[in-house]
Amino acid sequence: MKLLLIEDDTNLAKVITSGLEENGYVVNWESDGKLGAEMALAYTFDVIILDIMLPEINGFSVCKKIRTEGNQTPVIMLTARYQEDDRVRGLDCGADDYLVKPFSFPELLARLRALLRRANNQHSPSIKLRKLTLNTVDRRVFYDDKEIEFTAKEYGILEYLVLNKNCIITKNMIEEHIWESESDIFSNVIEVLISRIRKKLDNNNKNSLIKTVKGLGYIIEDK
Repeated sequence: MKLLLIEDDTNLAKVITSGLEENGYVVNWESDGKLGAEMALAYTFDVIILDIMLPEINGFSVCKKIRTEGNQTPVIMLTARYQEDDRVRGLDCGADDYLVKPFSFPELLARLRALLRRANNQHSPSIKLRKLTLNTVDRRVFYDDKEIEFTAKEYGILEYLVLNKNCIITKNMIEEHIWESESDIFSNVIEVLISRIRKKLDNNNKNSLIKTVKGLGYIIEDK
């Protein structure tokens, strides 16, 4: 899924971004509060990782601003501050979780997965839909009890469709969630990736798990 990292420490931001990308996330990084708030309101993200001590405007103000604008994207505050009143203030501004630096990267990943499950009303790291099972911790996919290997982009698309089962997902929605903001992709790349996913799951037969809704997009139905 796609994350927004708002962090002014360049070295730390590079380490976090690299680690998240290695775990299959798409990451957009902004280094000051003003640009971070603008990015959060201009594009769709699944989770925002937000530092408190930022140039321009601080993390508390960023969180309050996007919540005032109606943005309900889950926010995890990442900061060196450890006082209880800062944690309380962050949560009262609308943050969903709070992680104090220095932190372990596995804990950050676990908290991100928990926020994503909560946002999608998932209580288990394993998502089951008909013959399909996705393990969101290690990104393994099983179909009809057989494990199938997917590329990062293929898995991202499949997970996004499953999390939004019974809803029509347009190509623009897939592009917004699976690629970095403002990135240009070839016009047919999503069609190619959908075709590859279908072939791996059920060899593109007429009863394919992923249905095309002509002129609109794609859907996976829970039936």
